[in-house]
Formats: sequence, structure tokens, C-alpha cells
Amino acid sequence: MSLPNSYPFAIHTSGSRVNPGYKLLSADVAASIIRVRSNRCTGSRVAPSTGCSSCAGLGPSIAVVRGWAQESPGKKPSSRLSHKQLAKKVSGLFKQLQDERLKKNNSRKSLIRAKRRIESYRHLVDVISTNDVPGLARLLSTAKKEGLGPLKITEKANLAIRDLYHPCNYTDLDKDLAILAYEYGGDALLHALHRSPFAFPTRWTIADLCRSTSLSITVGPVKMMDLLRNIEILFKDVSVDKEGRILHTLSQDEIAGDGRPCYLDGTDEIAGLCEHANTELDTLKMGSDLNAVHAAAKAAREGRVHVGKEFSVAAISRHSARDYGAKPVLIMATCKQNSWQENAKILQMINAAWKLSPYGEILHGPIPAYASDGDPKRKAALYLLCMHREVKPGDALYPHIAGLHGLNLFTSEDFATMEFDPKHSWKPVRKTFCSKEGILANGISVNKNILAQWLERLSGHDWSGQSIHALLNPKDAQHVPSTVKLLTLIGDLRFLDASDFTPAEANTHRALCILGEMFDALLDPFINPNLSLSQEIIQLVKFAHLSCALYLKHGSAFMPPQLYGDLQCLVKSAIFKIAHSKVLNPSQKVFLCLLGDDVLEILFGRTRMIGGHASNMAIDEFRRRVGSALRIDEIFRRRPHLEKLAQRLSLGRSRDVDHLSPRNFLGDLTAGSCDIKACYDEGVNQAVEFLKRYGYEIDFNELFSKPGVDLMRPNGGKYPGVSKDFDRSIDEDIDSSQPGDADAAGLSPADIFRFSGAATLAAETAACSTAQPHSVWIKLNADDDRKAAHKKSILRTLMDPTLGIEHAKCHDWLLRIRCYSIGGDKWDRAPSKIHDTTATAHLLKLEGSHATHPPTYLDAAPIAKLNLPDSRYEISGQILSLVPFLDQSNTLSWAWSTRFIGFESAKVKQAKSNSVALQRHLSICVNGRLVLPLSTPELMPARALLDDLAPGVLPDAAEAEEIRLQIPVYGPVKEGGKFPYETSVDLVEHLTQNGPAATRIISHRLPSITAPSPKDGRRKCLICGKDVLGAELQNHMGKHIMLSLHGITEENLIAAVATSYPGGFCGGSMSNGACALSIRGRKAISTCREVYEFQIKPASKSTTAKASTNVPIACALCPQTHWKYNMATHLSDSHPHWEITAKKPERIEFETKIALAEDEERRLGVPPPQPQSKKRPATSPPGTPRCSKVARIAFTDDDLATLTRDSDTVGSSDAMDVD
Repeated sequence: MSLPNSYPFAIHTSGSRVNPGYKLLSADVAASIIRVRSNRCTGSRVAPSTGCSSCAGLGPSIAVVRGWAQESPGKKPSSRLSHKQLAKKVSGLFKQLQDERLKKNNSRKSLIRAKRRIESYRHLVDVISTNDVPGLARLLSTAKKEGLGPLKITEKANLAIRDLYHPCNYTDLDKDLAILAYEYGGDALLHALHRSPFAFPTRWTIADLCRSTSLSITVGPVKMMDLLRNIEILFKDVSVDKEGRILHTLSQDEIAGDGRPCYLDGTDEIAGLCEHANTELDTLKMGSDLNAVHAAAKAAREGRVHVGKEFSVAAISRHSARDYGAKPVLIMATCKQNSWQENAKILQMINAAWKLSPYGEILHGPIPAYASDGDPKRKAALYLLCMHREVKPGDALYPHIAGLHGLNLFTSEDFATMEFDPKHSWKPVRKTFCSKEGILANGISVNKNILAQWLERLSGHDWSGQSIHALLNPKDAQHVPSTVKLLTLIGDLRFLDASDFTPAEANTHRALCILGEMFDALLDPFINPNLSLSQEIIQLVKFAHLSCALYLKHGSAFMPPQLYGDLQCLVKSAIFKIAHSKVLNPSQKVFLCLLGDDVLEILFGRTRMIGGHASNMAIDEFRRRVGSALRIDEIFRRRPHLEKLAQRLSLGRSRDVDHLSPRNFLGDLTAGSCDIKACYDEGVNQAVEFLKRYGYEIDFNELFSKPGVDLMRPNGGKYPGVSKDFDRSIDEDIDSSQPGDADAAGLSPADIFRFSGAATLAAETAACSTAQPHSVWIKLNADDDRKAAHKKSILRTLMDPTLGIEHAKCHDWLLRIRCYSIGGDKWDRAPSKIHDTTATAHLLKLEGSHATHPPTYLDAAPIAKLNLPDSRYEISGQILSLVPFLDQSNTLSWAWSTRFIGFESAKVKQAKSNSVALQRHLSICVNGRLVLPLSTPELMPARALLDDLAPGVLPDAAEAEEIRLQIPVYGPVKEGGKFPYETSVDLVEHLTQNGPAATRIISHRLPSITAPSPKDGRRKCLICGKDVLGAELQNHMGKHIMLSLHGITEENLIAAVATSYPGGFCGGSMSNGACALSIRGRKAISTCREVYEFQIKPASKSTTAKASTNVPIACALCPQTHWKYNMATHLSDSHPHWEITAKKPERIEFETKIALAEDEERRLGVPPPQPQSKKRPATSPPGTPRCSKVARIAFTDDDLATLTRDSDTVGSSDAMDVD
């Protein structure tokens, strides 16, 4: 090894930290010899060939250096490296230096590039943040896919801002939002959003997704062909669930339209006429001339054909967690004058069409339930169809429902049951609570006065959001959340501390506990998403038996029979739904939240939302909106977070729970998980145990062992659900009467059940001719081809009901009534009166009465103000059941038996002993003036109390007449004891052990006070002497007055109608202040001795049965109130120039209010006016109403024709005002 390659010369440098112990003298590179000298060399030689001793001893030091030379270069410090190693290291360091220089240069360049990129990104952010970049999300998505940099992205953003670049990579969400915008807001909104920074897709982009669902509109009678076509359109593309076929529900309801016929260009038909139009018209096709539309217009004006102001819609919905929205298979205009038999036939036809269609039951599954909102006619039809046959051994359903004692087993021929929407059943419950009679439980009539006081005792409840008064008197009676809140709060009353209650309070609290437990069992299955299907059924069965026990004890005083039947149907349909699922597929889930027709209501709500401010529509527009609603329903099904649900349909115990849908329920809802028999027995046991705790002993097994007795018929006989009795659970303006038993023309129940869908379809197919080509234009002049009009325009013009009447005289009432408030119970309204019947007024003793005065419910009121003549206090409570006894002084006294007096309604015939009471009055409400306060703790003899009451409360004066009419009147006592309080002389003799008394009966009553006349009782007409039903009095007297005003003499009258301001109650003159008239709320108030109560609003509408609209009307020009038929005379006498002085808007509105209804005079027997060719005289002929130009604004066709013919001969001084 050479010296440069191995010897570490660096150890000899001056800066070296290594000291080898010698100095290098010379180095022979060629010979690889070095000469060294010891650092301690003496410089003298011991011998000529040797050095000094120090130099001779360098061997170890040299060996050390030799070892360093042999070491690996990587392990040695630089001072021990050889020349070659140092050179190599220096070369490496130089190369490293060069690399570092390059890195530094690269870093500098990278920094420059980074600064430029940051600047470009900053510029991009500035562009994005300071400008509205259309479709920014799609622009960035495209840039990412194409790998574009910030400069290119900024360039595209600037192009997009200048409307030169449109990113069209629309996502499914973009298209869904565009469809929602188009359906709700129309093309204008979608265009605005397309031109906005959101850059929604255009209408043409989503055109394929918005193809119209062209459903068939039924014109005339229901047709199988229309039903089959609609089923195919709606269900052809519906995917079958992985579980296979599922259950479906058929629901039917009506939605309001705008009462306008329309033209269907596809079939050349006139749509929008009622279902009976085909019986009155030869054809419903427009044809090539005006004959058909003229015939339709004439029939509509004559009343033979009606323009349907409502559309009857029947829909089929899937009982599934997905795609459960209503799909309408029937759309038809209706006048709602069809019979319940016709309604039943329609349901039969729809069911038959579902079976026949290859896209119906064969593909998707059966229809085991018919749903309704409780319409009386439809309810009767459902009872006919769904109570037809009883499930018996051998039927597929029987093993699952056998042994359920009390369950009604009657179904349709196909084992279908009827079901009523839970929400439509809860709202009548709230209405019943808030009625004056309330709900009877444990002998206590629980009404809103009772509830108002007890709800205040709930601790920890926040009443800031809604007051108790608002909860009990809602402005919107359809608001479901407030109904649920009220019923849940009643349930919370169970947990009040009853340790310090008085006996009366404890008695009331027990009644509240019973009702709270019952309605909690009704609500919980629908608003608690954590319950399993078994728990839901247990709760519903418990409710069914609790309500059955109360209905058996109290009858209709507990709740109206119609409401009881609806609630029992709800429980029955839930059980049968599970049984059907077990037969079809036990692994399928059963969603009780889908019971009823709520899905159809949601569809209606969406069709109205689509219309915006024009919520009502013609039937062709409704068809278009249905297609839009179905598309919206599909989007909301995929994206439920986008849907804003209606507040009035919200359910739950808190604000965080929306309208519950199948996806919200978390429990085990599979049909196979529910043992119906075990759950049913558990529900019965819970109900029985609860009833025992409150003193109700009932053996349901024994009760239901009787033939014809079950939960829906607890007393046997007819079903309470179709009772014809008055239903106090619905609004007064709604007709709750059930249809009669008379069959429709030629249609009997046997015909309905014999209906064959296949035969009907074959007949329709045979009668259906090949569609002939038709034009949408009609020539107005056969000789001139240029004068043609579109059929839509012709139909709109000729069917216009205001045709020929100037717009200044004709107002759109539909638009006007939309501006009215929803209403509600306000404090400034007149106190309600009780309209029941009896022959005598009685002294009433009240316990636990409630005095009401704005703005709250009071436990007490100032005695000095209570019975003032203008008292606004109302006292409500129940009538005590008192029993006689002798006190310590042998004086006859009375004690409360802890019960209350119940009364039978006297409006109907006496009920049979084994039937349910039709109505029991257990609560009264009277004005404070009728109350005699017992302000002294000392007992007062009953006779002295009676003597003080008559002159003090009801003085025999004319001004007391109005107060007299407020006396509560009742029918015979049904339960609770005797009333008026009386005892026989035998009892007195037994108690006093004295001799015979002077009278046989001791009774506490005031025979000197005349009670008000019955509301529905007969009265003797003072004009003709006939006995007239109370419901006919207003119309009967109106006819007498109208004929008298026209100078028409009637035969066999016992008195004449007054010629000056005849009164609508008695027909006598109202001059000089007699029979003073006023309006309070919606009722007429008068000092007339023949006064009776009636609702002004319903009576102001002329119908075929009640033509007269003679109602009180407040004059718009003065404070006076007059009957409608006298208003023209009043205007002429008191305001002769009112048409000139009154402002035009007020004048037009007042004229409309006092105008006679169309055909009103003709219906009342007044001959039609004869056409006049001469100028009308300035003074009306005898018998004609004064100022008749106001009373006859609604012209007939003959009037219009006469006016048109003779318009050139009518003078200006006495011409009819048509401005």
C-alpha cells in the first residue's frame, strides 16, 4: 500500500489534535519509507547505525499510527485520514456543496412559483368572493376532473360570470331541486333560479323527468276503463318490494275546486259537471256545434245539472316503509248529492278494477282496508260493504283472530275492514271535551270549564307558548298538535297529588284519571316511536275496553255514538291489519301511523301548495297538479329532510317530533313478532284491573257472550257508529246526519254485492266506439270559416254564471270568503245558550261552579257584580242529586248524595229501556243574572228561597224577556234522582212522626216562570194557525211575508201579515219599537214573544227545502237592524238617497248582502214577472216590495233577455240600477 493511500499525513499538521509522538522528517513515496524523529530526540547517536534512545523507542507509537492507517475511513476522524482519503472526502464535500447550491436555487425558484400560485389562488378567491359565479359547485367539480389549475379555474369563473360558460354536469340533487322549484313556483321561478348564481337546470333539462301523468278524468258515471288506465299509469313502474306483495289501502275524500267546467281536448268532453250530468244531457261531448254546450249551460242554470265545486278522489296507497304516498285512481267532479248506495258501488268498482288489472293485486297485493275521514254518506257505504260477512273457521284470517272476545269479526266479501284516520278521530274528542255537555265519566261531566281549572294545577308546565284558553278554544279546529297536547295534558292530570283534595275535588279527579288513562292508551301507539307492535296493540285494546265500559255506563253522555264507533273501528282495523300481514308475509312490518286517509290529505295539501295563491282549481288543472304532487312525493321520499311538513299535522309530545312516518318508528313492527291473542288478553286484563281500582266491575267475557254484542255494539242491535242522533263532536255547520235507508234509484244493496267488474268492463268495451277525429275549434258562423273559436273559450264564456251581469254588481264570493278569519271562540262573543226542551224551569243548586269572566276562568266572582242586569259572568256546573233528611230540629233538609242529575234529551222520542240514551245533560251554563248567591253561611228554608228568587231574578217586565230566554231547559230525568227536588208526604210523615200533611208532595219549583219554547218543538203559526216544526219556522214565516209584500192573498189565514215592517218571528208590525231586533254573534235577538233561536248564516242561504233568506241584517247606514225583506222599505223611508250618498264599495257590498237569492221568489210561490215593453212606472204597483231594484239584483235569463230587448225604452229616473 502506498504512502498517499494509507499514511495519515494530517497528524503532523500544526492544527492536528493528534500527537503521534514523533515528527515526520521525510517520505520516500516510491519506496514507501518515511523518516521520523522522536519529539524527545537528544540528537546524539549511541552507534553509527542507530539513533538516540528516544528515536529507537518509537516502535509503539509507529504501531499506533499503523493501526490508524488500517482503520476503515468511515470510522476515522479527518486528522487520521490519508491523503487519498482526504482527497476523496473533499471531493464528496465539494459535490455535496454543489448539490446544496442546486437545492438552494431550486428552492428559490419553487418559492417564486409558490408565490405566483398563491397569488393566483388569491385572485381566484377574490373572483369567487366578490362575484356571483353561476354553478360554482359544478364548475369546481369539472375543474377537478380535468385537473385544471387556479388560473384556468379563474378563467372559467370569469366566463361563467359573463354568461359565456355554463357547467352542465348537474347532479341528481340539482335536478330534484329544479323539479321542486318548477312544480311549486312554475317556469318563471325556475328561469329565475337558472339565471341566478345557483344556475339551476332549465326546464328543458328536466323535461324528461317532468313528463305529465295524464290520468283519466271521469266524466259522468264511473267507468272501469278509466280506473284500469289510471292503475296502469300509476303502478306499472312501481318496483315490487323485496318482501314481495304487500297490503294496500283504498281511501276516498273530496277536495274543493273553483266550480268551473273545462274542456278535455283528448276526448272532446265537458269535464267538471257532476256525476249525474249524463242523466240530464244527451251527450257530454262538445261536438262540432254549440248545441251540447248550450244544453249544458241551460241545465246548469235550471239546477238540473250541477257544476262540481268539489272533486271526489279515490286513491290507493301502499302499506310500506317506502313509497307509501296516495296514488289517485279516480278523479271526478261531484255535487255531493249522490246516495250512500252509489258511493258503495264506486268503492266496489275500484276494488274490482284493482283485482282485474295486471298491475294491481296480481302484482302488488290486495286491498284489505277502506279508509275515510268520517263523511256520513261514505261511512254508511263502508258499513254496508265492510260489515257484510263474518270471519269463520276455514277462512285464512280466522286462526289469527279466533278467541278475541268482543272483537267484531264482520268484514267485506274480501275480508276488508274500514278504518278512519286517527287524527280525524282525535279532533272530535277535543271538540266533545270543549262542548257544554263535555264527556261524562264517573258521574262527572268533564267539559272545558272543568279542564280549565284542573290544567292550572299542573306544575312545571310552560303556558307561555299557548294559554289554557287558547288550548280549549282554538282558532283552528283542525290543528292536530293542540289536540294532542290537550289530550296528553289530561293524561298528566293522573299524577297530581290528591292528598289534600276535598271530597268533591277527589270525585272530579277520579273522573279525570279515568279519561286520562283511556286517552293516553289511544294516543301512545301513534306518537311514541319507541313502542313495538305488540305494545301498540296492548294499548289500543286497553283503550277499546275502557271506552266500552264507559259507554255502557253513560251512553251518549260519555261520547257521541258516532265518535265511539269511529274509535272502535280504528282499533279493529289495526288488529285486522296485523292478521292480514301474517297471512300475506309475517316478516312485513305493520305501521299504525299509515291507518286512515292521511296520505290522501297530504296529496291534497301538495296540490294546493302547487297552486300558490290560487289554491282552488278546475278539474283538468287538478289532474296536472296531481302529477306534480306525485313527482314531489317521490323526491321527498328520497330526500325527506327537504320536506316542510304542515304544522297542523305535527304529532308528538315535543316540538322536536314531526309528523311521524314509518321511518321514525324504532320498535319491532314485524307482523310475526306480535302474538295477537296474547296482546289482546293483556290489554283486556289491564283495562279490567284499572276499572276495578275506580269502582267499575264488569265481566267482558260474560258481556260479549251475548249474541250480537261486541266492542262496536256494546248494547247489541244497530251499530252506534251510524246512529242518526245529533253528533256534538263536530262543528255545528257540518251536517252530521246519517243518510236514510231508502235506496238510490234502482240501486239496492243486493245490486251492489252482485256487481261484476269483468262484466261491466266487457259492456264498456263493447259500447266504446272508435274515437272519431275532432277539432278543438267550433265555427261560430257556418258560412264563414274565419269565425271560429276554441272550445275552451266557448265553454268558459257560455258556462260563466255571471254572464250578462255587470261586474260592478257581481262579486266573487269565493274570493271574498277567503279573506275571512279562521275564527275561534273569542271573549267578546255572546254567551252561548242551551237549546234543550222542557216544560218548566227549575231552581238549580250548583256545587263546584265555575264563574267565567274575561280573560280567564275564575273560582269566585264579586257577588255585587255577579247578577247585575248587564252581567258578563257565566256560571257553569252540574246539578246535584239531593236526598231529604231531618235535621236535629226535625226540619226537612237536603243532602248531597255525591251524584249528579242526568237528563234525557227531549228532542226525540222516549228511548226504549234496553237502548242507549241519546243525550244526557249533566252540565249547565247560565248568565250571572239568573243566579241567586247564597252569601250567608246560615241555612235558608227552601220555600223562602223560592219566594225570593222569582221577583229578584226574573221581574215580570218586558225587558226581562231576553234573560228569560237564557233559562236552561231540559228533558226528563234519566239518572241521579228526582228533579225538581221533591218528596212525598209519606216520607215526611215517616220522618216527622206527625199527622198527615196539607199537601201530598213537597216540591221546589217556580211554576210562575214560563220557560223558553223548545228549539225543535212545534209552534203554532200566528198567521195561518198551522203547527210548524222549529226548524221550519223561519222559512214558513218568510213565505207569508214574501207573498204579502207581492200582494198575493193566501187562503184560510187566521191573521194578516202586517203591512208595515212585518216581523220575521210573528208577522206583526215592528213599528213603534215593537219586536225590537238585534244581532248577537251569529244569532238573532228580539223582544218578540214568539222569538226562537236560529243561526243567521245558514238561514241566509236559499235552498230548495228552505228558500227564504229573511234574516236580520244590520243597516250599513245607521245602527238599526231589520229583517231582510223589510230592508228595502227601511232604505226608502230612512235613507232615500243612500245610493248617491253611500260610497260605492260599501254600497255594492250592502246591495249584495240584501239581494234576493236566485229563484228565491219562485220557490216561495211568487209568480215570475211578466216581460214589459213599456217604461216601468215610477211607483211600484201594490204588493211589490219598495225599492225592489235593490231586492232583485240576481237576474234570471228571462230578466236579462227582457233588459236587453227593452234597454232603449227604459227611462233614467226609475230604471233598475245596474251600475
